[in-house]
Amino acid sequence: MNTKRHLLISILTVAVLVGSALGIMAQGKRDKMKGKPMVMAKMMKSPPHMLMMAHMKSMSEFAKTLHHQAMMPMALDVEFARAAVGELRHSLDAMDAIHQKHMATMSDEMKAKMKMMMDKMDKGQATTKEHVMALETAVQADQPDAKQVAMHAGALLKHVAMMSKMGGGQKPGKKMAMKKMTMKPM
Repeated sequence: MNTKRHLLISILTVAVLVGSALGIMAQGKRDKMKGKPMVMAKMMKSPPHMLMMAHMKSMSEFAKTLHHQAMMPMALDVEFARAAVGELRHSLDAMDAIHQKHMATMSDEMKAKMKMMMDKMDKGQATTKEHVMALETAVQADQPDAKQVAMHAGALLKHVAMMSKMGGGQKPGKKMAMKKMTMKPM
């Protein structure tokens, strides 16, 4: 009986030690991740981020409108197309200026921490610029090729939607769903 008691105590001791070790490891992992959601939440509510998301929403609306008009059976209105592409360029340039200004205020340590995300964002911004430049070229013709305009506007629309999701916003052009509230009788 004494041996059984020692064996039981040994097993319980090992179990407590293993459980403690696992708890310590889990706590360390939580501590590592503790600040990241808070930093991201704070960034999502920052004025530069909110302005960037507003410009992305604007780009989405102009790209959607341009795409829709280019898909119509009648000839694409040149003035309309040039104005829409001008607004796309305006939003793109504004986003670039906001990004550059924000980067200038960031410490080297913060830039290092956010390097991977910033690289991804820069790549996305380069793709956005390519689409806008293609649209600028397309609408400079006396009579723009509606198929080319529709193709580039559609690609830009998809890209902006993807970038918006990455940036923490909802898909541009979509309204947030409201939960239906029910009243409980008293």
